[in-house]
Amino acid sequence: MAVDEEADFGYFVPPLDAPENYLIENPVTVDELDQLGDLMIEVADDNTQEDANQDSTLPPVLTYWGQFLDHELTARTDREGTITNIVTAHPPVASSDVERSFRNARSPRFDLDSVYGGSAVGANIGPEVVTVISGLRHPTLKNKMRVGTAIDPGPLPDNLDEHRDLPRYGQVQQSVRDAALAIALSSMTPDAFQKFSASLPQRAIIGDNRNDENLIVAQFHLSFLRFHNKVVDFLASHNTGWLPDFNAAQSLTRLHYQWLIVEGYLKGVCDPTVVQRVLDDRASHFFKFRAEYDSRKQNSRLGNALPLEFSVAAYRFGHTMVRALYDYNKNFGRPVPPTVPIIPHATLNLLFRFTGGGGNLDQGKKLPKNWVMDWTRFTGVSPHDASDGEAARVARKLDTELAPPLRVMTKEGNDEPDVDLQKLFKSLARRNLRRGYNLRLPTGQALHKHLKQIGAVQSAPIADVSTLFADKPGLRDFLSGSQSKLHTRTPLWFYILAEAEAAGGNKLGEVGSCLVALTFVGVLLSDPDSALSRGFHPDQSPLKMPDNSSIDSIVKWMRFAAVME
Repeated sequence: MAVDEEADFGYFVPPLDAPENYLIENPVTVDELDQLGDLMIEVADDNTQEDANQDSTLPPVLTYWGQFLDHELTARTDREGTITNIVTAHPPVASSDVERSFRNARSPRFDLDSVYGGSAVGANIGPEVVTVISGLRHPTLKNKMRVGTAIDPGPLPDNLDEHRDLPRYGQVQQSVRDAALAIALSSMTPDAFQKFSASLPQRAIIGDNRNDENLIVAQFHLSFLRFHNKVVDFLASHNTGWLPDFNAAQSLTRLHYQWLIVEGYLKGVCDPTVVQRVLDDRASHFFKFRAEYDSRKQNSRLGNALPLEFSVAAYRFGHTMVRALYDYNKNFGRPVPPTVPIIPHATLNLLFRFTGGGGNLDQGKKLPKNWVMDWTRFTGVSPHDASDGEAARVARKLDTELAPPLRVMTKEGNDEPDVDLQKLFKSLARRNLRRGYNLRLPTGQALHKHLKQIGAVQSAPIADVSTLFADKPGLRDFLSGSQSKLHTRTPLWFYILAEAEAAGGNKLGEVGSCLVALTFVGVLLSDPDSALSRGFHPDQSPLKMPDNSSIDSIVKWMRFAAVME
């Protein structure tokens, strides 16, 4: 359980509450946002079908790498609360009320507190939190992180070892479990606590439990634990001058991770020319945003503000990259097993079940070996053209169309007795559009115009978004005919996706790239110890691959961590 440090959210686009910068507030706006959300999700006979025309050229690791990074920076923007209640999205509250009342429950730094648990020192940190953080470490090899071991049934997808599950409460000391229960008891309703207590043994003991929501991000998180431990082993077996201790391993893990954020992730999903422009400018527009926010909030700010336009809209582009089906490993993918039952792919819904809260770990409290990931299928090492009709080894396009399972998310809204509200909570597109409305985000045109005026982007705003959809007449006509004029005053999340779709769907467009890159680079430069601030390059690291090359790609990261052959 990470120690959350509250920080701020603020608006990038001034002036606040200028009517022309926002969606029109009328009685039909929310209904039209719901209709737009329904038009955004691909309709299929069932959730195991997917349109091959929606495939991008991007490796699917970028989808879940992005989710991991999101959990490093923000929390609460996707949860129900007084300010974020999507059921009562109309009318939205004033921007000043959002900035005053809505806080970030994460420390917005790329410091891997989701892995290491954050600081054990603070005004509201009791002994239970310290005990849980201590449980993240290996019980006897004190310089290493605790990992879990996958169990039968097998087989493993490769020739590597079986220690490839997240660590779980079932394997830790009773004192650590007691501390976790004490923390939960103080913050949960009796019913929620009973469910938490009953499922505790299979729950992951990690810094942010959102990283055990689906199996792919859980296996991505595991690579960090393994990478750290392999750093300790490498320093112990090579004469580098570095001590093979916890602090050295943590420092090197963070530096390699932060370098890859820019060179691997940002330049993978964003327009590289825009990323380079932000790097060359040292993210000056991000720091101007923070300065303007601080001037508005001198008496109440917590510091470390992130743009709401980034957190609630631009960075949700990853939702469109999620597939309904994955060629996961040789057990649940190609070649299709000759035995019965045949499972030629892993469905998205199944990947939510093989987690601590998903239900399929109840018997052994650990991950079955046959569900360990084959990262070669997710990083581009083993491409496949999907000509056999099975799941492609790529992410879906960055566009305005989401995969079928995101229309009816299996884990959402199940406790809601009202059928209409249940449908709302199960639709990811509806949730995102309503959330942007009641958190009073500016329109896509307003953000684009502002970025153009300050010199952050070169392109002009898309005055009429409906003109981008000549090949989707239903969507085009809905937008242009909407009473809320969604074609000219477009929800920011949809605008970002439409811009990416118009650019081909393999990168964000200029506005999306700018806002994501500004935030990421700004956050890194705000940390004087980050790889970017220190000018770190993997060539400078004592860590090397077996061929003495640098660890300078996500592929080499996975191989160094020994989670991929």
